[in-house]
Amino acid sequence: MINEEIRAAILEAGYKAAKRTGSIKGSLFMLYEISKDWGESKEKIEFNANYLSEIGVLKWESSHGGMRITAEGVKEYERTHEVE
Repeated sequence: MINEEIRAAILEAGYKAAKRTGSIKGSLFMLYEISKDWGESKEKIEFNANYLSEIGVLKWESSHGGMRITAEGVKEYERTHEVE
């Protein structure tokens, strides 16, 4: 996967978690769990997750890979996808 695909997949995981629970606060997902079948190194996954965190669309919640989408992340996901 290229970096943009990894970032899109991570952001999508956060968005789906928020939609599933109906809340940004409930949007916690485990990065290492969702990415284990991507065939990418942990370093590459973390690089892209850190990028998304630095631009404010996701935030780290734990050192074990827990992440949560932000309101800005929801807005960005919906801007780039057809969402009702």
